[in-house]
Amino acid sequence: MSTCRCQFDGGQEINLMKVAAGPLDAPRFKELTASNKSDTSLYSYNPCYSYVFPPDGQEMSCGKDVAVCQSSTSGPINVGKQSLAKFHFDNSTDQWILSYYNDIGDRLSNVILQCTDNDNDVLEVFGETTGQHRSVFNMTLKSKCACIGGCLTPILPHGMSVGSLFLLLLLIFICVYLTVGYLYRRYVIGARGIELLPHLSFWMDFPYLVQDGFFFLLYCGRRDVTYERI
Repeated sequence: MSTCRCQFDGGQEINLMKVAAGPLDAPRFKELTASNKSDTSLYSYNPCYSYVFPPDGQEMSCGKDVAVCQSSTSGPINVGKQSLAKFHFDNSTDQWILSYYNDIGDRLSNVILQCTDNDNDVLEVFGETTGQHRSVFNMTLKSKCACIGGCLTPILPHGMSVGSLFLLLLLIFICVYLTVGYLYRRYVIGARGIELLPHLSFWMDFPYLVQDGFFFLLYCGRRDVTYERI
């Protein structure tokens, strides 16, 4: 078991990675109201990955090992840590539950995993219930990924932006470009030293090209030319 996956004999598993937003985009579920009307707090939740909330990192924010964050008038509070997550089966409801504890054990967040055929992931928050020894926060995650074998581990986490994907592909392209260029110039042309860099003359002129482009944009493509300047 992990904080994100519960594996069973035979290779099947409950896997929430497709539900989770990536670390830069989390939380997946943000500032949801509770159905318990006596609870006026807002709740944010992200499986698998911790996050900082509010994102500006203000004092008392949920920013360390957080899975469930409660936002109230007194500020945001971490009410469930990613590293203290545990899967367990509730025989009374015949459902799996992912429970998140805090360090001192006075707060417990239960995410009831409800298996559905719907493509949309929905989190329903009941809210806070105060017990004798701890406060309990109950919510239900309705998702295909809550089913045993419903989701496999994705190549990329949910919420990865197009820009992040572009940067990843650009990095791969640069590595291939430099490797192939180096091998070609080393073993075909027989270059040595700095000449091993492909398209060397272009890269040497590149800073000046950037400078020219900057001035072109700065002057909107035109600069005043007078006889005095000539």
